[in-house]
Amino acid sequence: DAKWVHELLGILQKRKKGFVQSLKGGRYDILELGGGDASTTVISPQIFNDFVAPYDRELIEAAHEAGQRIVYHTCGGMMPILEDIAAMKPDAMETFTGPEMGGDVDLAQAKRRIGDKVCMIGGFNQVHYLKDCAPAKTRAHVRKCFEQAGANGGYILAPCDHFFDVDIELLKAFADEARECNY
Repeated sequence: DAKWVHELLGILQKRKKGFVQSLKGGRYDILELGGGDASTTVISPQIFNDFVAPYDRELIEAAHEAGQRIVYHTCGGMMPILEDIAAMKPDAMETFTGPEMGGDVDLAQAKRRIGDKVCMIGGFNQVHYLKDCAPAKTRAHVRKCFEQAGANGGYILAPCDHFFDVDIELLKAFADEARECNY
């Protein structure tokens, strides 16, 4: 029942909007909105545009009115809705997860399509390159991500998702190589 779902989403949005408005004057670098439930791995682009975007767009506007910046989080599939997310005008988008981790993102293609509209955060496969490879491979993956999405700025290299197990030497290789990447 679409009407019932919209009523529920309106109630949830009202609560979230109240919270966002309460942050006016707060000193935050960025707030996160979105989630895996809005990815095209879970729902269709049409469902996203009918049941997610209208509500999240207003929350992003409320955050901007409160002087806050928003990063829109989408884990999993996002290629079919890249422009739809960017049209909601978040300040940044994440996670840009590749197929090897359950997403669908081609980082270079995403940069071409939306890189001039919104800051991109993510794209780094932490499951393999921070856990079980040689430091040279970690460095090469850092460089590959930056080459695909770093041109002309607007890209923050970051892991695609949370990570709970990491080889400290690979984390050092990630950080050292990232410092060498310049726009």
